[in-house]
Amino acid sequence: MFRSHVLVCGGTGCTSSGSVRIIETLQSEIEKNGLEKEVSVVQTGCHGLCALGPIMIIYPDACFYSMVKEEDISEIVTEHLLKGRPVTRLLYTETVTDNGIKSLNETDFYKKQHRIALRNCGVINPENIEEYIGNGGYSALGKVLTENTPDDVIQTLLDSGLRGRGGGGFPTGLKWKLAKGNDADQKYVCCNADEGDPGAFMDRSVPLR
Repeated sequence: MFRSHVLVCGGTGCTSSGSVRIIETLQSEIEKNGLEKEVSVVQTGCHGLCALGPIMIIYPDACFYSMVKEEDISEIVTEHLLKGRPVTRLLYTETVTDNGIKSLNETDFYKKQHRIALRNCGVINPENIEEYIGNGGYSALGKVLTENTPDDVIQTLLDSGLRGRGGGGFPTGLKWKLAKGNDADQKYVCCNADEGDPGAFMDRSVPLR
């Protein structure tokens, strides 16, 4: 059981500004201070606030460090992780108030957001399936496979109003209903798994949820 978890953004923006070196330095300093059994370092998906990267959040304190530099790590480890004193001058300015440290969800950038598909992005390690399952991952699939009939699933999609994300916005439930209604011994699923617009690739974050 770790007493502190340090979440470091591994999204493209933070990676390009040095988050990989931040993680390496962080792990080295944690070991140097004998905290490897008390502090866990987790590389997460994108937090969304790329302009302030590299981003680091320390829980359970919920302290949001932004634009972290390698030379800052030693102080953060010895002061915050070892002595329990957040390094206020390195925190995201908006989270520091006269009444203490404000929750990240109360900041201007995050307070109006309501993430659905990406709700776990920036919270869990996208390469650790146990963390995803621990946060409710695959629970819907489990229900579909054990409690619902194919018709139940299709009706749920129809009732939801879910549409394709392409320009046509075709109703997903109707698409599934038409596919199920086609009487054939063999059927094929065609999956568009590439977002190849030059400079886009916006779907790359979806697997990181």
